[in-house]
Formats: sequence, C-alpha cells, structure tokens
Amino acid sequence: MPRFENVIAAIDGSGTTEQMIHTLLSLPAFAKCNVTLLHAVPSQTSAEDMRTAWQKGQDLLAKTLQSFPAQPGVKISTQLVEGDPKVVVLEVAESLPDPLIVMGSRGRNRIIAILQNSVSQYVFQLSSCPMLLVKDDAYVKYPNRVMVALNDSPSAWEALSTAIDLVSGIQGTQIFLARVQLDADNQSSDPVLNRAIDTLKNRHIGYQVFTAVGDPGTEIVRLAEQSNADLLVMGSPDRRPTIARSIPDLDRLLGRSISDYVRVHIGCPVLMVRSSKDTD
Repeated sequence: MPRFENVIAAIDGSGTTEQMIHTLLSLPAFAKCNVTLLHAVPSQTSAEDMRTAWQKGQDLLAKTLQSFPAQPGVKISTQLVEGDPKVVVLEVAESLPDPLIVMGSRGRNRIIAILQNSVSQYVFQLSSCPMLLVKDDAYVKYPNRVMVALNDSPSAWEALSTAIDLVSGIQGTQIFLARVQLDADNQSSDPVLNRAIDTLKNRHIGYQVFTAVGDPGTEIVRLAEQSNADLLVMGSPDRRPTIARSIPDLDRLLGRSISDYVRVHIGCPVLMVRSSKDTD
C-alpha cells in the first residue's frame, strides 16, 4: 500500500494549494493516489446568500479540476461541503485511510491565529495525519532539496522515512539533514546523525549535513533558508485529544512549540509528520 494513498487539498482560491498538488503529482511517490479537491461553504444568513456561496464553490472546484490533466493511476475528485471549513477538513481526513492534508497558511503566530479563527492553525493543532502547509507567499518548487529536521523522537524518524519515500525514484535529489543541538559539547559523537546517514547510504540517497547549536525552531528555519531547501519535513506530535476540540490550545499559548515556530517563520512549504508517541 502506498504511503500517499489519499491527498486532501483544501481549496480556497489562493492558488498555492493547487500549485503544491501539481508538484506532488509529478513525483513518483504520488503516481497512484486519490486526490480530493475540497471546498467548504460556511453557513449563510439567508437562502439566497447560501445559493450564491454554493455556486461560487462549485465554480471554484470546477475550474481547479480543469487545471489537472488526466494522469494514469491518479484519481481526482471534488467535494463541496456546507460547514465550518476547519471542521470539514478534519472530518474528511478522518473518513479516509492514510490521508495527507495539503492547505495554505498565512503564517500567523499562534495567538493571533486562534483569535482570528484560522483554519490552518485549527487543523494543524488537531489533525493526527501528516499535513503539508504552504504559505500564501511561498514559491512552490520541485523538491530536489528536501530538508529533514532531526532529533531522537519517533516523529523525527517518521519524518526521515517520509522524506525518503518522497524522493524515491527521483534522480539527483538530495536529502538535507538538519541537526540542531542545544549544547555544543554534545557534537563530537552524534548517534542520531550517524543513524540517519547510515539509513540514507543504505538507500543510495544523496545527502548533505547541516548542523547548528541553539534554539531548534530558530535554527531549523535558518538552515532551511541557508540551504535553499525546496521542502522541509519535520516531526510534530498530535496536539490535543479529540475531546478538547472545542477549546483553544491554551496549554501551548505561553510556551514555545518548535513546529508552531517553524510553521509561522519558514519560507518553503513544510510537511508536518504526526506522531502520538512523543511531545513537541
């Protein structure tokens, strides 16, 4: 069974999500997948407003669908749903096996995003599946240089495995290993980095190593910019139990989540690989 079996593209008219889907479908890893172009229409105050909003949604999905040429092995469908967009995205993701969510992000910081009811922030907080975020001003490129943020967490190793699957079958692609440590004294022997290098060598995948000392979030963003990475893949744990979906993520408002920081400040698209086995 392919890792990337079902892709959910949250279509809002901004164009970045569509660009990312076009790029993904050019990769061997997505040669056989189902893509759902999803648009949610919020409830309106009148029946006339609802008809207008529904028609705009239909037109948007039809236009987006037409931009994708027929591709053997790939099934692309549209889904128009009435409801709160952030809730709709999660519900559709939960209804499909092994989903990948792709959506745009304005890169707001955590507090502003929660107060402004950000769709991507809500989904990022609560989704248990991988999520590919593309900022509105990001330039989507073919992923010849895929950076993986390394640490010794289960989700980081899942991120490396995901990156390997992404570049599989592509000639000349490199994986950039970004290893950030808090203490410079621990750099002499690094079993985490050595294990990752051995994994890539065994798979005959080219790589480069980028190391830094300091705050992980800040340094990961800097290394991605320094290396001109096309895509960042990093591990991020499940954010909240299902029972808590109706309240904001207040326990993280005063703290500093690495993945939250990267989501806001990264310039390239970022694929967050979920894991419930560790914490951020």
